[in-house]
Amino acid sequence: MFEKTLSDLIQGLRANKRNETEYIQRSLSEIQHEVQQSDMRQKSVAVDKLNYLHMLGYDMNWASFNVVEVMASSRFGEKRAGYLAAEQSFHQETDVLMLTTNLIRKDLASSNVMEISVALNGLAQVATADLAQDLLDDVLAAMGHSRPYIRKRALVCACRLVIKYPEGLREFVPLLKDRLDDADPTVVASAVGVVCELAHANPQNYLPLAPKLYRLLTTSSNTWMLIKIVKLFAWLTPIEPRLAKKLHGPLSHLVSTTAAMSLLYECINTAVVGGIIDVQLPAVDSVGREMDFAELCARKLQLFYESRDHNLRYVGLVTLAQFQKRRPELVAAHYDTVLRCLDDPDMSIRMRAIEAISGMTTRKTLVGTVKRLMSQLILSNTVALQQANAKPYTMDYSESNDLQTMPLIDASGTSMVTAQGSIVSQRGDADPDVADNPEYRLAVVEAIISMCSHQTYTNLADFEWYVATLADLVYIAGVDVDERLSERFLDVTVRVRQVRAFSLQMARRLLSNTHLVEQAASVGGQKGSNALMLGTAAYLLGEYCELQPASPDDTRLLLPAGLTKLPADQQGMFVLAAHKVYANWLGHVSEYWNADTWEQVRSVSTHMQQLLSERILGNGTFNGSVASQIALLPLQTSSRVRLLVESLKLVSVTTSNMTETAPPACLELKALFKAYELNPVSAVAQGKVPVPDTLDLDTFIGDAIPDTTSKVMPPPSPPPKQRTMSARQRKEPKANGPYYLPSVDDIPVVELKLDNKHKKSKKKSRRSKHKHRSPSPPPPAPVDIAGDEDIGSTSK
Repeated sequence: MFEKTLSDLIQGLRANKRNETEYIQRSLSEIQHEVQQSDMRQKSVAVDKLNYLHMLGYDMNWASFNVVEVMASSRFGEKRAGYLAAEQSFHQETDVLMLTTNLIRKDLASSNVMEISVALNGLAQVATADLAQDLLDDVLAAMGHSRPYIRKRALVCACRLVIKYPEGLREFVPLLKDRLDDADPTVVASAVGVVCELAHANPQNYLPLAPKLYRLLTTSSNTWMLIKIVKLFAWLTPIEPRLAKKLHGPLSHLVSTTAAMSLLYECINTAVVGGIIDVQLPAVDSVGREMDFAELCARKLQLFYESRDHNLRYVGLVTLAQFQKRRPELVAAHYDTVLRCLDDPDMSIRMRAIEAISGMTTRKTLVGTVKRLMSQLILSNTVALQQANAKPYTMDYSESNDLQTMPLIDASGTSMVTAQGSIVSQRGDADPDVADNPEYRLAVVEAIISMCSHQTYTNLADFEWYVATLADLVYIAGVDVDERLSERFLDVTVRVRQVRAFSLQMARRLLSNTHLVEQAASVGGQKGSNALMLGTAAYLLGEYCELQPASPDDTRLLLPAGLTKLPADQQGMFVLAAHKVYANWLGHVSEYWNADTWEQVRSVSTHMQQLLSERILGNGTFNGSVASQIALLPLQTSSRVRLLVESLKLVSVTTSNMTETAPPACLELKALFKAYELNPVSAVAQGKVPVPDTLDLDTFIGDAIPDTTSKVMPPPSPPPKQRTMSARQRKEPKANGPYYLPSVDDIPVVELKLDNKHKKSKKKSRRSKHKHRSPSPPPPAPVDIAGDEDIGSTSK
């Protein structure tokens, strides 16, 4: 009589802000008592309050059975409260759902339209695979109800059921096809929505509905239904290409006449995805002029990415990127408009603009686009530049337009960024910018690399500019793109002979930057430390060292302090490159041998020994006993260090005394690395080399190696002592039993004189006794166990 209603509960919550938790706990205690009452009205009010608290985050699964009781009420208001609570709190693992099958079936067969409606709504929300299988026929029967209100709700509910129970599609699809011809337009719209929902997963199953959908496309004026129909044809056209020609007329008419931007977007997107823009039929624009349908779509698409609405600009740029893949000549005219989107304050629009501009770039626009993107990286707050061994470089960020038009490479070939030096800490005195987002910076760098290396550098006119750009990105990227930059740096240098000398200049500048090297060494060559780029620079400096004037100064760059803190692969690259540079210089000075040259060779060799001892071996001396220190190095490094150490020892011995001519060892060292030129090789080059007729790759060179791979090695048997102990332990509990016998032989056999009938039984029992006696195991067969020297020697 004095129970609280839902309004009282809400008023109490507002009045008890300070002790809200205590008030809710008291209310839950009262609700727990109320749901146990026999009065259905009181129980319904309690479920209403419990449902409200559930929406505030409190659990009500303990009252699931009480909810089912309220759902079974004969009063519609109480039944609706029960179904609402079930929709809010029930889930796939709720155990009382099995009790609702007959309850929902009864409500679906009710003469009250409102009860049918609330049952359809509730079933659509709480349906499981079992409920869907049991109640699908009842819902399909409701699709033929006389009331359109019930028919469209039954359509939506049946869609949810066949998602849970896919086997029901065989019965549902024919009825769904009939609803597309329903006399009520709201039912038709619901049917189209259901087809759109189901066809998204598997459009092939709904291709037979194309004629009815085409009729609705040409006769309906419902914008939202047209949007779904056009979206459906975007999925069906790639499956059935003949639809493209059929849809050309209706879609071109909608593109020319519709004022709804949502419908216009779907029409253009369907025309692009379905290849309708490739149909060679004229289209008529809004003023009656005939033009190519693709050109009409391109003009209409410009309305989207020129709009002030961010949503329209976003979808316009997404469609433009797809449009560019089919008709790039039409998209190129909108290059300037898309380029302005790179300065949009919305990051998502910038990302889509980068995607679109990457495909629009040509040989003429490449440099301007890259400068525009790099200026965003430079003008952001992520990085600042400083000159080598000088105070931080201060850039006037207010003059951004001047920077965007400033050439990255000056007349002397010097890069604007690499001339400044290295990276210092983030500028914290500026407002955050979109360009400071790591995801955006990564997209910018990848877009620059993709545009420049497109189709094996088709758009590049100046390879030196590209190499300098890669070097610039090392300083201004601000994200981990070390692997991508090193791959591109190596690829362009190896492929293009004319750029190798300039690549060596950029490599020398990178290695001369002590900040970059120290940063990579301080973090152990982790991601983002530019260790891979430095290793690539060292490799190129050693591989193509003959393109630069021979000088021993590069050996100091290739044996930097902290080299042992870099990854093992990079250590090996540095050491090998130093060896190549030293050998190249040694072979060069040996051509004009004299006393000064001899002194210089002795001095450089001694200096390299000191560098190796201090920066790699770590003992401070080079006394000849360095084998133990080399053995501690990684495998990739130790072999190359050992080779360099032996070369230095050889030079020291052969140049111990002044000779009139250069020792032969000084000339032979250069031949170790420069006997053949390294050229790029295609990935399929080996397959194009014909195999000589006299070459037999299947015959063993020496004696045939026995095949030991098919032999199965048995598991190791336990020692006899352990086996005996285990058997004894197993027998001990049995020996104490009343029916234990030590062995079969210990059973006393007494000869009995019986008649023939019993004698036959005795013989049979004896045979049975001997039959069950386990035979003695055969001796183990010898097994050849393959040793370490045999494993791996079976390869031909």
